[in-house]
Amino acid sequence: MADKKTEATQSEEKPEGAAPAKKSGLKFVLITVVLLAIEGGVLFALFSMGGPKDAQATHSEEAKPADPADDSCEVPVFSGALFNNSTGINYAFKVEVFVSTKAKHRDAITKKVEDSKAALRAEIAGIWRMANSDDLGDPLFESLRRRIEAKLMDRINPPEGGEKDPHDAKEPKDAKASEPARITGAVVISTPPVRQDR
Repeated sequence: MADKKTEATQSEEKPEGAAPAKKSGLKFVLITVVLLAIEGGVLFALFSMGGPKDAQATHSEEAKPADPADDSCEVPVFSGALFNNSTGINYAFKVEVFVSTKAKHRDAITKKVEDSKAALRAEIAGIWRMANSDDLGDPLFESLRRRIEAKLMDRINPPEGGEKDPHDAKEPKDAKASEPARITGAVVISTPPVRQDR
């Protein structure tokens, strides 16, 4: 038994080569820390030396306040019932149509809408009447909105070629700077269909 105890204590004792291994691990850690400190110092020196000594702004853009005349607004074009019987059953829809434009063009667009109200109503009703069940099944009526928007842009927006109206006798002094009144889009809102009995 005593022999076994002495063997166990001898095996628990550290061998002679263990102490130098610990010292070499400590040396490795110290060398790594020193190298990292040197690398950090070199990088700091490089970054602090680089760049211009005197930095001056040569061009400053001032933020212009937003012009409220350029804000978007909506002008009502149509509000009423539209009908469709493409499935063989007559359905009624309560529809509202608006056009989007800039606030500064609101009055001009409203006048154009009022001047051609009957024609706009007929075109919108014709588009709705000719729609198929897929167009009417879309909850956002996106296909119908695109068709109505295209028709409204054709009728309300001035021609692209810059042709001027022959009725305009005078041209404004600042003709290039003046922006013609245009619509930028259309919004179509509709209630779900209601079956109409004949």
